[in-house]
Amino acid sequence: MKKARLPLVIVLSFLLSACSSSFVYNNIDWLLYWYLGDYVDLSLDQKAVLDERVVAWQSWHRSTELEKYQAQLKRLRVKFASGALSEEQWLSEFEEAQQHLHRFRSKIAPELAGIAQQLSVAQVEGALSAWSKKRHERQSEFEKRTEAERLIRQEERLTEFVEDNVGELTKLQSSIINTYAPRFLSTNNERTAYHTSLQNVIRDIFANRDTFEFEQQLADLIRHPDQYKTPQYQAILDRNARLYAQMLAELSSTFTQKQKLTLDDKLEEKINLIGDLISD
Repeated sequence: MKKARLPLVIVLSFLLSACSSSFVYNNIDWLLYWYLGDYVDLSLDQKAVLDERVVAWQSWHRSTELEKYQAQLKRLRVKFASGALSEEQWLSEFEEAQQHLHRFRSKIAPELAGIAQQLSVAQVEGALSAWSKKRHERQSEFEKRTEAERLIRQEERLTEFVEDNVGELTKLQSSIINTYAPRFLSTNNERTAYHTSLQNVIRDIFANRDTFEFEQQLADLIRHPDQYKTPQYQAILDRNARLYAQMLAELSSTFTQKQKLTLDDKLEEKINLIGDLISD
């Protein structure tokens, strides 16, 4: 699913499809600068400092985290071999996957906050301005679509996610997806408000960058950005995640033997690839 409509599901999707290329994983520093280029221009000294930390973070991730991803995929493979996963089992998978993200945030937060302190006022304001621009562009794109168009996109994304892992769907499975798609609640407005809130918090933190608390406050934001989600936004995310788990539980009970073999092959492929990345 695209554009982070269901964060927990996207993390699970990452487990199933990320690290799909050793080139991508081994060139994460280049990809990072490609992404950052839309938000801030770093000086040579700033890049040198960030380069050093990225190398250290990737080394930690390769030696500590990849084996956790691999272990989860191995357990998931065993569960599938035993039969369809229930709604609660899927939710448990989502939660375990989310913990991978929490550990990564916690690892980089203190050092990233220290690096961020070296950004100039112009760099910070430029980054926030670029973020606002992209947010407005996404909002504008969202508002241009009719409800019917949004539903079609939702159905296409759900179908694509499942087909990527089990192959072509049966008519029954397509019907299941089309039944669930309209039930997911849009998070567009709540997500926009959340990002606005984050920007305001970041601006306030950087306004006091010379205080003792600066790095601690910024690190806390990096570790726990969800604390700035409204109860309404979190409720929608939780509802959508449970609905997604229900849909996957229903779909997995209809997998054909061919689809089960395809999924098993996909999982084995990811498990082996992660093993190769660990040993690189």
